[in-house]
Amino acid sequence: MKRLYRIITFPMLIFVFTVLFSSCEYVGIGIEIGNGTNNYRESTYYLCSRAWVEEWTDNNGDYHYQELRFYDNNSGEDYVLTIDRHGFRQEFSYTFIWDWYDANYTSLRLKYGANDYSYMNNIFMGNNRLECLLDGYPAYFYGN
Repeated sequence: MKRLYRIITFPMLIFVFTVLFSSCEYVGIGIEIGNGTNNYRESTYYLCSRAWVEEWTDNNGDYHYQELRFYDNNSGEDYVLTIDRHGFRQEFSYTFIWDWYDANYTSLRLKYGANDYSYMNNIFMGNNRLECLLDGYPAYFYGN
């Protein structure tokens, strides 16, 4: 009987250790981070690694400054500064919840409140730049 116990126990131990220590994709007892892909982690890390800034002057001569910050807990901040040609200054600060909106990590959905969404589509990230269509308009952010 002891021999049968040893024959069964040894393969079970090997199986348990193989399952527990087979992949770095899992933390603890099988809790997967994100969707378990390197693309998810790399894209999220790059997105959250810096503040994203865009500055421009519109056709009326008004100066605009926008700064987006993304955090790895899927929250974020949006700061907007506008100074018109007469020097009138307006500042706004918003918080949002973000998520990747496609499986290729080229679209983001930003939720500012109930039924208040913005979309960043056709995202290209690299060389300290984040280029996209922000609600359908071209946006060119640089890392700060």
